Amino acid sequence: MLVVGLSWIYYFVLCLSVGTGVEKGLAKLFGKRWTFQVIDYLVAGMVAITLYAGFFSIIYKVGMTAHLLLLAATIVLGYFNRDRLKVLLIRGKKLCFSWEGFFLLCFLLVIAFFTSRGTFHTDTNIYHAQNIRLYEEYGLIKGMANLQLHYGYNSLYLAFAAVMSLSWLLPWSLHTTTGFIEVILCLYALHHLKEFKQHKNHLEDAGCIAILFYALVNINGSMSPATDYPTMFLTIYLVTVWLRAVEKKAHYSVYALLSLLAVFLGVMKLSAVALAIVAVYPACFLLQEKKWKEIICCLGLGIIILAPYLIRNVLISGWLIYPFEAIDLFNVAWKVPEEYLLVDARQIKVWGRCLYDVGLIDMPVTEWALIWWENQERYAKMLLGANVLGVILAVLNLVYKRIKKLRIHGELITLYLGMFASLLVWFFTAPFIRYGLAFLLLIPFMGMASWMDYAKKGLHSIVTGSIVFAIFLCLSPYMDHYVTDAGVFIKQQLREPYYIVAKDYDDAKTGSVEINGNRIYYCDEGEINSYHYFPNTCYPFMLNRSTLAGDSIRSGFAAK
Repeated sequence: MLVVGLSWIYYFVLCLSVGTGVEKGLAKLFGKRWTFQVIDYLVAGMVAITLYAGFFSIIYKVGMTAHLLLLAATIVLGYFNRDRLKVLLIRGKKLCFSWEGFFLLCFLLVIAFFTSRGTFHTDTNIYHAQNIRLYEEYGLIKGMANLQLHYGYNSLYLAFAAVMSLSWLLPWSLHTTTGFIEVILCLYALHHLKEFKQHKNHLEDAGCIAILFYALVNINGSMSPATDYPTMFLTIYLVTVWLRAVEKKAHYSVYALLSLLAVFLGVMKLSAVALAIVAVYPACFLLQEKKWKEIICCLGLGIIILAPYLIRNVLISGWLIYPFEAIDLFNVAWKVPEEYLLVDARQIKVWGRCLYDVGLIDMPVTEWALIWWENQERYAKMLLGANVLGVILAVLNLVYKRIKKLRIHGELITLYLGMFASLLVWFFTAPFIRYGLAFLLLIPFMGMASWMDYAKKGLHSIVTGSIVFAIFLCLSPYMDHYVTDAGVFIKQQLREPYYIVAKDYDDAKTGSVEINGNRIYYCDEGEINSYHYFPNTCYPFMLNRSTLAGDSIRSGFAAK
């Protein structure tokens, strides 16, 4: 726990300093200053550091050199933005020495407890930890996806985890970044919700409650550098700040910045890419007012966000977007064969649909949807029911506004369209609940928040109030399930010796073979692709259909 807490303080300083520099740079590009909260600076810093690590990994390993350059940039940016940082420090000091500060500190310690021990996500053991080791040791290896197809699932979050791991300095690799993102967002949510009764509108409150709810659901995995968790956390953050902008009647440039964050979420995890539809709203304003400078800035920043992701995709798999066969632009020696890609893509879909047989990929949605539904846990079915009610509530509120000739926020409609589009993409590609959980939590909470903003009278109030009560009942089993899980976990883990140093990555029995004089490892027990052996594959059969392209690991892997 101690090391976890110290690492968070260090990450906080890095992200805050870089974030203030990002805000200042954006202000010069757009010719406008924004009112950022501390959480906004931290997220801006995380995005910038992630992109830096992603670009750096293309040319060199993300180790000591990469981190020291980042540290130097942090010091320089901190110096030039010292006045802003001083103001934030004074506010933070005042908060710390208060009863609220004491409560937030206790909450932080709880998250640190879970981050120091817990459960690694299944996919972390299969490929996340190995990908972080890849960033640390080489940056990238051409054709790495040939050794194990999962290595083609490119996520820039793992670049952020690698540059923050300090494996070059410490006798272990830190994996506390997920807990860091969780704790700063939860502290922001708690700080905002303390004045719930004083808020005239509750849309931002809905996002903050969704943050806390999502943290509860995944708290046992706080130590795992899994790509799902930070993507979903930042998705909820984006929606929350968008809702804040709606309440504050913000300038359209705020929505432009949030649209860039939506693009960034797509490079964190491909399943979040549909949310980028929200960019339509600020784009309409920019085009209508012929803000060519701002349009060029947005396009340029969008390219910068996408570039490391797309370049890395081509280098590790030979495909621009893996596993997506429709865009086939390259014919390189390290390219993953199309037949392997197709099997991989279909496995993702059929596993998500609970079919577990690639031969059933063409089953009609009317058939597989019933199978998928029957395989969901009871509390998950209740959550899905809450979403159906949430959609109905949103439609009724929209109709009510039309009848009463109240203003309908175009920015809010655009956000709903982006969220619904994301849910449709989720459902028809890989409907694991965890892949779409951010939206599945936000929709019912947003519906309830919008209901609270209306006068409670007439038939509309009775109908919508009944729906809100039904949503609450549907969400109760979900909350009860995870509250119980968290309580049992605490009881079981109290005596575990991780109060100073956090639990290390899982290990497992590992075998090895020699290819062109190089030692290649494979998992010999279960599906734990140990971080401690590199390069490693979870599936020994992959070694039979791939080989090194040259005499060293750095030469890359190719299909036989």
